[in-house]
Amino acid sequence: IGTWKDDIKIDQAAVKEYIAGNYPANGGAHKDGDWGPFDIKKEVIDLCPTECMWMEGDELKIDNSECTRCMHCINVMPRALRPGKEKGATICIGAKAPILDGAQFATMVIPFIEVSKDNEYENVIDVIEQIWDWWMEVGKNRERVGETMQR
Repeated sequence: IGTWKDDIKIDQAAVKEYIAGNYPANGGAHKDGDWGPFDIKKEVIDLCPTECMWMEGDELKIDNSECTRCMHCINVMPRALRPGKEKGATICIGAKAPILDGAQFATMVIPFIEVSKDNEYENVIDVIEQIWDWWMEVGKNRERVGETMQR
């Protein structure tokens, strides 16, 4: 899963443009409906799962240490908010959706692994190959990686 490590980049001028109604929210995806004027509190701040956002006067503030990087705010205001520059990947393993048990989340095994233009995805490929090697050695016939981990 692509992610970033540093703070969300905020363009305060663009935040003001969203509030003024000059930029369409959600990149214009809901422009055909009569949704009323953009309400940053109702559509962004109140929907933040970690409640790490607030307004101080006319400036948007984010407590990045509390942010889980769900990207809801970035999707609603793509001109005002951007992911940080220190990009990488989060490695999650073991999700599945069996009919009887119901959906099962993956286990996060590596919260952040750096991916740069120099090495492309060599770091990620190395991790995947190590997991494959472990799984080939320990896993049972017709068993998935997540099932091997659970066992």
